[in-house]
Parts: sequence; C-alpha cells; structure tokens
Amino acid sequence: MATARSIVFVVDDDLWVRESLDTLISDEGWQAKTFASAKEFLDCPRALVPNCLLLDISLPGMNGLDLQKRIAIERTDMPIIFITGSGDVPTSVQAMKAGAVEFLTKPFNDEVLLKAIRQALERSGLALAHKAEMQALRDRYDSLTPRERDVMALVVSGLLNKQVAGELGIAESTVKAHRGQLMQKMNANSVADLVKITERLHHSAATPENVRLEERTRIAQELHDTLLQTFLSASMQLSLAAGAVSAESPVKPRLDRILQIMNRGIEEGRSTIQGLRSTDSLSRDLVIAFSGIEQELSCRPDIDFRVSVAGRQQPLNGLIQQEIYRIGREALLNAFCHSRAKRVEFELQYSDRDLQMWVRDDGVGIDSQVLRDGREGHWGLRGMRERAARIGGQLQIFSNPAHGTEVRLSIPSNIAFQFSATENSA
Repeated sequence: MATARSIVFVVDDDLWVRESLDTLISDEGWQAKTFASAKEFLDCPRALVPNCLLLDISLPGMNGLDLQKRIAIERTDMPIIFITGSGDVPTSVQAMKAGAVEFLTKPFNDEVLLKAIRQALERSGLALAHKAEMQALRDRYDSLTPRERDVMALVVSGLLNKQVAGELGIAESTVKAHRGQLMQKMNANSVADLVKITERLHHSAATPENVRLEERTRIAQELHDTLLQTFLSASMQLSLAAGAVSAESPVKPRLDRILQIMNRGIEEGRSTIQGLRSTDSLSRDLVIAFSGIEQELSCRPDIDFRVSVAGRQQPLNGLIQQEIYRIGREALLNAFCHSRAKRVEFELQYSDRDLQMWVRDDGVGIDSQVLRDGREGHWGLRGMRERAARIGGQLQIFSNPAHGTEVRLSIPSNIAFQFSATENSA
C-alpha cells in the first residue's frame, strides 16, 4: 500500500470524472489533486514526494499531448497515465513514444488503473531517490576547493601522489593533505570509490536519455506483443474468411480492400515499433544505418536507392545522432512506402559550418495541405519538425507532383559535432 504522502494528480475537464477519480484515489490512501485544465495544473507547485498524473487527451486550451511535452522538460520525475474517451492507435503510439506509462480508454477497469498508478508511483519514487542521490554527490563535489578538484582529477586518472605533485608543481605532502580532505568530503573510502563517484558525476547528464531508450524498448515490446499480434491474428482470420467468399460475390472486393488496409497497417506498425526499439543511431555509423533501411522496410524493391556522403565525416553528439536517424528514417519511410517514386536519394554533407541531410524522391509529392498541417491522427511530418526544433536544427520540406519531394535538415556544427577537448579549447 502506498503511503498517504504520494500524490496522484488528475487533469480532466469532466467534473464527474474528476470526482470519481478523487474518491478512487483517496480510498487507496493516496492524496488526490484534481484540475480542469492544463493551465490550472501548471500553476500548481511541483511535488517533492512520489507522484503521477492521470491526464485526458482532449482538454480546453493546451491538450494532453502538449502538456506531456511540458512535463517531460519541467517535471521529469512525474510519470503520466493517459485516460481518454476518444483514443486512437496513432495518438496512443504518440503518447507511449513520449514516455507515458499507460494509455487507457474510458470506461476503464478500476483495478487496471490502480495497477498503473502503483507502477507510476514506484517509478516516481525511484526517480526522486536517484535525483536526490545525484544532487548529494554534486553538492559534495561543489564543496571541494579548486585545488582539491585538480588533485581528484589526477588521482582518479591513476597517478600516484608524487606524480600528482609533479603535475601541479606542489609538494607531495600538500597533495596528501588535499587528497585526505577530498576523500572525506566525497565520502570515499578508497580510490576505487572515488573513481566510481567520478564516473557517476560524468554520466549523470546522460542518464535520462538512457532511461528513455530503455523505456522505448519496453513500450515497443508491449506494442508488439499486444496490439500488433492482435492485428496479425485478425488479418489471418479475415484472410480465411475472404478466401471462402466466392469471387463473384459483391462483398469480395470490399473484403480484399479491408485486408489490404490491415496488411499495410501491420507493416507500418512494424516500422514504427522498429523505430521505437532501434538504437542504431547511438551505436552505428549513420551511413550504414540508413543504407540498411531499404531492406528493413522492403516496401518497394524496384526503387533505385542511393546513399552518398560529402565532406569529412566527423563524430556526432550521441543525442543529435539519434534524432537525425529518426528524422531521416521517417523521411525514407514516406519515400519508399507512399511516394510511388522510382528513385530515392539520401545524402549527408559535413562542413565546418553545419551538417546537412537530404532525402529526395521523384514520386507524386505530398498534398500541400498535408505538408502544411500534417495528416490528422498521424505523427510523421509534425514529429520530424519537432525533433529538428528540439536539437536546434532547421527542417525544410519541398514537394510538388512534377518533381517529387525533398527533405532537408540542417544542424549547426557546434551542435551536431562532438568536438574533442583540444578542438574546443582551440
């Protein structure tokens, strides 16, 4: 049973839903705080105890998905459970990709909701504990004098006291005094402890991204084992039913058409799940990763697909590389599966000024309204633009029926490239 200090926030514009959830939450011993809009919720102070948010998609003003983005930036220790009366597959996938714990459609089973809340509060508690632990480490490090920090850096690199003294131009006895002080301040009993602490401090900034990738993999597995497998089963049953219908039956073409739509949805679902699980962007060369997408998607085997690189390749910032891969993969998926193109080109161009990526095709183009506003219920174009903006890049999409489509992503070099310490100091 969770403690009474745990808080469950509710944002829903339906008064009856808020009151019902307030009662359900309170009966479990949690504290309930309900709000009718995203604005009301954002005006509420942050919780310093394990907490989670039950969030509706359709809200006055800022909707649930937009609020989720704000929370991902401002309240990273707050897991979200979506509750909605009008959910659809693209919206649920979008919410889960952005880190939601669960996506429930009204009316939902109370026990299912309570189980999700327990999991969310446990996750929040772990996140808060980790944050407190890391803050304590940073506070201890901040208490070191500049000279103690110099000594610490050299000690963890493996140097002996005499060598540290030589590097810093001070007496060995002074090094010993500094070393004793910093070991005490950092609460380290040995050099091995000090090394572990240093590694944790260095990697603390990257930890949220690692957690996000692990969560995306978990979500992808669950989507595969539930939603996609259900669609596959339904498709097989429909195929058997369609095969039993006479070719002369007026129902036959409609069944075949439905089967085609389901099969296309299954393939797109597989691609989406692969995108969720993929960590190629962090561990593989971008050119190699993009070169394998045609075979992965296998939508149009007759397309002339070419990959090229211009300029001297440079190592990329890990997070930037991941987002470039997501944007490029979405652009190639559109080109292979929807453009009816005969030729698709992918190009990366490295320069001192920026990194540029192009995806070009000679297909039928994208409808101007879809290009401007996106397709309702679809995340593709809007997601590409938001990813680009998030990493400080500029995304441009040019399209017309006569010349096909060109997607161009440009990222300044000081953001895209992972410069060495020498280059940074130059």
